[in-house]
Amino acid sequence: MLRIKPTYIVGHVTDINLEDLKKDSIKGLVFDLDNTIMPPKTGDYPEDILKWLEMVKNEFKIAILSNNPHKEYVQKAGEKAGCIAYEKAQKPRIKAAVQALKDLDLLPEQVVIIGDRPLTDILVGQRLGLTTVLVDPLITHDENQFISFLKMLERCFISSALKKFADNGNNNQNN
Repeated sequence: MLRIKPTYIVGHVTDINLEDLKKDSIKGLVFDLDNTIMPPKTGDYPEDILKWLEMVKNEFKIAILSNNPHKEYVQKAGEKAGCIAYEKAQKPRIKAAVQALKDLDLLPEQVVIIGDRPLTDILVGQRLGLTTVLVDPLITHDENQFISFLKMLERCFISSALKKFADNGNNNQNN
């Protein structure tokens, strides 16, 4: 039986404890784009995330790995964040993620993948042996009812015994 179990769950990407990542010898962060670090179809980062990404780049190598098929959109997002970006990643397939690891020149145990979708972002990370962080979507928007249903179903498959990984020390708990 397929068990999708993120290493950590946080409410917002900026809640990730960067000091704990450094202690775990993490050297790279790979982000999903839409609804993880950028609201879908906007082309703009929220100010708090953009400032946070600037701080992250001082400590880690970063990349964007998006299933979004629009090359120009994804590439512009990468330029704004100051990192390499991959469109049409076809997560949970591993090909684009493997390329990101090569381009970052990092081993799987040195990288965290961060995303809002268990069956794409978290699964590709698990398949490659990466640390995984599931975040809540930035926005809940009017989307196809079938997609909404799939997203709800994805979250049902996640074990309830999860590590929480946030700056607030009271929220950190081990499995």
